[in-house]
Amino acid sequence: MPSWFLPLNLALLGAVWGSFIAALCSRWPNGESIGAGRSRCDHCATNIAAFDLIPIVSFILLKGKCRACGKKIGALPLIFEVVAILVGTFPILFLPPIQAIGAAVFGWLLLPLVFLDWRHFWLPDRLLILLAIAGPLAGLLLNPSVTWFDRGVGMVAGFASLEAIRVGFKRWRGYEGMGAGDPKLFGALGIWVGWQALPMILLGASAIGLGLILVTRTTRTQSPNLLPFGSYLCGAAYLFSTVA
Repeated sequence: MPSWFLPLNLALLGAVWGSFIAALCSRWPNGESIGAGRSRCDHCATNIAAFDLIPIVSFILLKGKCRACGKKIGALPLIFEVVAILVGTFPILFLPPIQAIGAAVFGWLLLPLVFLDWRHFWLPDRLLILLAIAGPLAGLLLNPSVTWFDRGVGMVAGFASLEAIRVGFKRWRGYEGMGAGDPKLFGALGIWVGWQALPMILLGASAIGLGLILVTRTTRTQSPNLLPFGSYLCGAAYLFSTVA
């Protein structure tokens, strides 16, 4: 297989996936279905033609504007497409081809969770179930040395540990200190990486969160008590699986 074959294909798949999740993440929080109609301009409501939906290329050719009304269509799809390309191709620098494919799939499934939790503090059950189901399949590509037993223990231990913290904090303080989606996410990550990696991922997520707060001097939210911890877990899990 030529050296360019895998990077090119992962880049193309990443661009397509990025375009899809851009639509998903913009429609779903507003109660719109991803399958409800074609993409359209937010300004003039004109349906966008298929040839204007080519990832990255269409944005560049149209200079980020709607062909019909000439107004800017926003850079969110372009950002998602570029990030998905980077997420898909980055593992090639550190992993053998088969494991790199597994890491790319892992990162692509985590990407919408990162955005939705970061922007809306929302980890949809359907995406978490998809992540969990893909774990025993694509997770074998990512790390074939992790046994089925390790993955099963990782699922139970990941969920139970954060759920115990969540419930314990609520009983102690009388209010929610952690969203219900975080334990589910941690359990799904355990299926991918096994129980042995969970402490490092938890430590990495905490370090990412603390580092962002120290650098930006803000939690990025209107309330200083809210943190998108699920986003940090996703970032730590992807980095650990790729470079550790």
